[in-house]
Amino acid sequence: MTMARKSGVFSAALKLAAALCALALTACSSTGGPLGLSPAQEEAIGKQQHPQILAAFGGEVDDPQLKAYVERVFRRLMAASEQPNADINIYVLDSPVVNAMALPGHVYVTRGLLALANSEAELAGVIGHEIGHIFKRHTAKRVSRSNMAQLGTVAAAILTGDADTAQMIGQGAQLYLLRFSRQQEYESDLVGTQLLGAAGYDPIGAAQFLNTLGNWTNLEAQIAGVQQPPEYLKTHPNSANRVARAAQEANAIRQAGGASDQRNREIFLNAIDGLLYGDDPVKQGYISGRDFIHPQLGFAFTAPAGVQLQNSSQAVIGRASGGAQMQFTGASSQQGPAALINQISQSLKVQLGTPQQLRVSGRNAAAGQGRANTQNGPVDVTAYAIQWQGASHWVFLWVTPANQTRQLQNAINQSVQSLRTVNVGSLNVPDTTNVDVVTVQSGDTAASLARYMAFPNYKEERFRIFNALDANRPVRPGERIKLVR
Repeated sequence: MTMARKSGVFSAALKLAAALCALALTACSSTGGPLGLSPAQEEAIGKQQHPQILAAFGGEVDDPQLKAYVERVFRRLMAASEQPNADINIYVLDSPVVNAMALPGHVYVTRGLLALANSEAELAGVIGHEIGHIFKRHTAKRVSRSNMAQLGTVAAAILTGDADTAQMIGQGAQLYLLRFSRQQEYESDLVGTQLLGAAGYDPIGAAQFLNTLGNWTNLEAQIAGVQQPPEYLKTHPNSANRVARAAQEANAIRQAGGASDQRNREIFLNAIDGLLYGDDPVKQGYISGRDFIHPQLGFAFTAPAGVQLQNSSQAVIGRASGGAQMQFTGASSQQGPAALINQISQSLKVQLGTPQQLRVSGRNAAAGQGRANTQNGPVDVTAYAIQWQGASHWVFLWVTPANQTRQLQNAINQSVQSLRTVNVGSLNVPDTTNVDVVTVQSGDTAASLARYMAFPNYKEERFRIFNALDANRPVRPGERIKLVR
């Protein structure tokens, strides 16, 4: 969680949901052509959503050299495009999530994505893909089909049975507006690959990054014990199919004589050397066992036994193997905790009853609980709002299968009551982890280098994917590789 999350997450979500509905209505009555939106309306969407993206993904990185490098790659692609003077800007988001996004007039890449890429050509392929979304006016098409009306919270995702929205929340609260169809993703892959060739890059870069991304995603799913859904259930196409299509287009460009072999790997590695990897434990908080601790904001809480915590810029997410889920986030209410419970009830469309007055950590608090029916059966939704300072509140939102609520209730209550202030000076704050670019020495092996990776398990598997090394490919003395340590 970042500092920005402390002010008004729920109120901002409500305002944004209203704005999205208003835009959808505007699209229906628009005379802007077959897409439903005029270019001016698209531009308005981009300007309206841009601050929300910055807030949800930690703002921009505080690294002028890195931003300038990404800007140069972006401008090189734009100069080679069919719309070189289009009013589009690029932003590097301070988020560990591996992601890239596009809004009208705006392209975004995260530092998490930069860490996973292995060459400038791969980065350019990602940026070209996002430019493709803008050139193809995919946002206008999504709006005209009225697919913007949903905005995620953990509870809303479960109540609607929208597993994809739940996944977005775990990956940093990506806005529904940014989800494109499979066909639109394929179209943007094509534009990105073609832009690579036109800008003088090796067009295979797009396929190479998609391959790394697919391998990384599959490993993370394997480690988490999550089965990947079949392609037809995904919002984005299966990576293997996207890799094949991108590689096919790259080969076609090569055969037509319009390809270069320029990948600029060394330049890219120099640019990301030292890049922060994962969360900044001081600014974004950190997880220690069952505790979530935020030094900068000065608080901590303890999750119930068996609940796995995950930190993001939007919220702290907790999941139990039996299906219970928690979201901890910040909110703002001038009227106090009870009014905030009522606001949450209205936004989720779940009757949480008359708020019960509580005291948590010596502060005013309120709680409400209600039951809702979902595709997977009845669930209980319980919201706790704690007035921390002035209008600033912390909110625990729990969704539990109805047949588990009674046995979990005491543990949930104890977790809420564990919310406490912390003295920064008394904390043993972990060091940051960073991307460290090193040169392979004689005698080094993938296994020996992987021991330096700052991951608790699957070190060599992560090392190989992180450096795009096939399972049996040895490291070679003199080559440069990335470590996370």
